Amino acid sequence: MATTKHTAKKTKNDGVADASSSGTVALIIFAVSLFLSASLMFAVQPMIGKMLLPLAGGTPASWIVAMAFFQLALLAGYLLAWIMSRFTVRVHTLLLVALLVLGFVFLPVRVADHAHLLDTRGIAPSSVFLILLFAIGLPFTAISTVSSTLQRLFTATTHKDAQDPYFLYAASNAGSLIGLLSYPVLVEPLLPLYEQSIYWQTLYGALIVMCLFCLALTGKPEKNAPAKKTAAKKAVKTDAAKTAESVTWNRRILWLLLAFFPSSLLMGTTMHVTMDIISVPLLWVAPLGLYLLTHIMAFSRRKIIKTETLYNAMPFAACLMVLTAVKLPGFSMLTSSWTGAVVTLVSFFIVTLALHTRLAESRPHNRNLTQFYFFLALGGALGGSFNAFIAPLLFNSLIEFPIIAALSCLLHPAFRKEVKTEHVLLLCIGLGITVFYLLGMYAGFYDWNNNSHTHMLWLLAGFMLMVNAQPRHALIVSIAIFLLAGKLTFTQQTVLATERNFFGVMRVADTVHIVDEDTKEKGTVRIFTHGTTLHGIQHMGVDLKTSPILAYYAPPIDAIEAYHPKHVGLIGLGAGTVRCYHAPERYFTMYEIDPAVVKLAKKYFTYLEECGDEKDTIVIGDGRLELEKRIDDRYDLLILDAFSSDSIPAHLLTHEAFESYKSRMTEDGIIAVHISNRYLDLRGITAATAHLSNYRSLYIRQKERDTPLQFISVWMVLAPEHVDLTPMIEKGWQEMAAEDINVRPWTDAHSNILSTLRFRLF
Repeated sequence: MATTKHTAKKTKNDGVADASSSGTVALIIFAVSLFLSASLMFAVQPMIGKMLLPLAGGTPASWIVAMAFFQLALLAGYLLAWIMSRFTVRVHTLLLVALLVLGFVFLPVRVADHAHLLDTRGIAPSSVFLILLFAIGLPFTAISTVSSTLQRLFTATTHKDAQDPYFLYAASNAGSLIGLLSYPVLVEPLLPLYEQSIYWQTLYGALIVMCLFCLALTGKPEKNAPAKKTAAKKAVKTDAAKTAESVTWNRRILWLLLAFFPSSLLMGTTMHVTMDIISVPLLWVAPLGLYLLTHIMAFSRRKIIKTETLYNAMPFAACLMVLTAVKLPGFSMLTSSWTGAVVTLVSFFIVTLALHTRLAESRPHNRNLTQFYFFLALGGALGGSFNAFIAPLLFNSLIEFPIIAALSCLLHPAFRKEVKTEHVLLLCIGLGITVFYLLGMYAGFYDWNNNSHTHMLWLLAGFMLMVNAQPRHALIVSIAIFLLAGKLTFTQQTVLATERNFFGVMRVADTVHIVDEDTKEKGTVRIFTHGTTLHGIQHMGVDLKTSPILAYYAPPIDAIEAYHPKHVGLIGLGAGTVRCYHAPERYFTMYEIDPAVVKLAKKYFTYLEECGDEKDTIVIGDGRLELEKRIDDRYDLLILDAFSSDSIPAHLLTHEAFESYKSRMTEDGIIAVHISNRYLDLRGITAATAHLSNYRSLYIRQKERDTPLQFISVWMVLAPEHVDLTPMIEKGWQEMAAEDINVRPWTDAHSNILSTLRFRLF
């Protein structure tokens, strides 16, 4: 009898152990599958973007359309998962596998196969969208259904946490983060595009197999192992309560808003940091990486930051985002250089993590899991679409970023709670400090240029005391900052025009600047900026009004004086400064991708009008693509000056691009390339790529200035091997050293921006 009881007990314990073991195996398989699917989703997006460049050019509009497409495809995937959830969990999973198999038929990804859509429609958002739809639409949508489907399927396993599968969302976002970071660090440097596509197809096929493994690890709910029954008994009250909960529209709207605000802040932070603070290549990865990290932390079971601490920090962070965005006088340290970028990114992380934490806290029972993820995707798509398409129509600056940051306080859990007396007292103290310093600044009692850090810290302390971790106060203070920013202007700049479109924010302003270093004479100078990139300047005095040596355009005059070109091609118009390198019978064909640049150059600068020729032509469109269309043109000199976020677009420096330029040059034609950059050294890659087209290369780093309005710049000249470069060398131009050219050239299939990065932060 005792032996029988002992045997029965042992059998029972073995059953529990087996169930626990199988549950652990299931967890590993499911986590790896979710990790793989998310990695594939985030690795394919930059890959597709690179494939689009030679077809659609470097227009930011193409990138915006691509981002909108992927958000809509993700939304479609979540919608399909929600619809398929009406079936049993096993049928739901089989439908997912069938959808993945159907998507596999359209692989590998070959964007070039659909280039004929551009031939008939031109470079328009609709044609770019159609290319993406045919090239990657079905496979990407199929992958988008994996996350919510496998999480639902996990509820049918024997794992002890099967009834609350939301923690697997952290594994999915970890895959997204790894996929995002691995592309520029590993995939792009090592593999050309066609190999990337093949490897992506292989891993896609592996995902199908993994989904079948996941299905094989599940059983019918009524035949679950004892471990699962025990866990179910422990959670029966909680599950019953959650099941009884009806998903109301108020709750759905809350999910929508808690996904909308972080998505909008993601795009706003990216544009603000890269355009208004500091233009560093690949810096856009930082906000997106932090965004994915907040998803991982919010849905993880283990909280690295206590929820109470996080909610207390959120109002301060929201106010700091507003401060760095509106450029309030006295806060230049927070609104420029790396300090401003770090403050903005940390604040964005805190606010987004707080919102995603509340989103995770409001998640429903797993029976409504697919519906929850659909509204999460819908909110994300609406947030991204608001910044990409609606905000440029409503605002002429990036003001939606601080507005959304301030309004995020409305979603703070404590916003509706009663304000305590001590909060009001701190508000009054902070208000007194702030008013004292602002009045002193306005009256000129102290110079902000002296001890500016001390003044900023006192002002910052005043603002933080006013906020005092109260979300209502944070909203009020943010509104006050908006009003102050509009009233307090201590600058000699007079803004003449501000225009915003898909290409960013452009501004024309007059400022007083020293024009003669010897006499310290000052004069009015007109400046044309695009975010942090200088497009051109013009001295409004008569003597230098049409001088072409202003800004960074002095070096090309060496090539013009040495080779006397008649027909000059220019990619990147700017203010039109280069046009004043005029001479008898010389004419220009100028390519500019942004119509607003042409309009502002003609309206506010006189270079095109006073130095122009009747044979001059301005072509609107991507320089490389439009140049290829003009088959009858031949250039004696081609100048590449197409800046994009402090760097020249990569598709203009590939072997295929240089072959296009070569076909449009005269026999002795030369190419001048502007490669000035604070963070990239493009000399080696430009010389190596041009060498494939039998071009010799020289470079110059201009340091000497004839006027204070000249800036340090780096230029390269590329010439056919038979062209005599002695006149350029005599003017200080240097030939590239052999070791500098011994790098892998760029092609449309392979370019590695990290290989040109130089780590200079200041």
